[in-house]
Amino acid sequence: MSLVQHADTNAAGSLLGNLMLLGAVCCEASYVVIGKQLTGNVSAKRISALVNLWGLALVTPFGIWQAWGYDFGAVNAMTWSLLLFYSLTASMATVWLWMTGLKHVPASSAGIFTVLLPVSAAAVGVVFLGERFSGVQVAAFALALAGVVLATWPNGKARVQVI
Repeated sequence: MSLVQHADTNAAGSLLGNLMLLGAVCCEASYVVIGKQLTGNVSAKRISALVNLWGLALVTPFGIWQAWGYDFGAVNAMTWSLLLFYSLTASMATVWLWMTGLKHVPASSAGIFTVLLPVSAAAVGVVFLGERFSGVQVAAFALALAGVVLATWPNGKARVQVI
């Protein structure tokens, strides 16, 4: 492969990665806005249950296809218990906590924290997967985190919360 072909492949992969990241942020923003609207009428527990039931319905066909030839007996009890813990905390508890919080926080404030999706994904890539950070990426994430701090910084006025 020539240097030009390699550069074109990297550019296409980078564009695809950036588009996927943009898509993830748009989905997360939609999740916040729709979640905020739902918390006015539906309990956080019910939202969590519905989100997980839809996820189950959408993923089950692919899961069956993957499980068709898999030896489930080869998985030890400790791994099954970790899987159960992960499924309960990452799927149910976090959605319930997020929706409970959305009920008490304006969508504009909650939406600010969608910035943390790409930041945390990049941090996991660097820490656990050996990805490299460039100076431009460090600057972008520093600006993103500074935006979160500025957007959530107390403005000094006394806030009255009506319960």
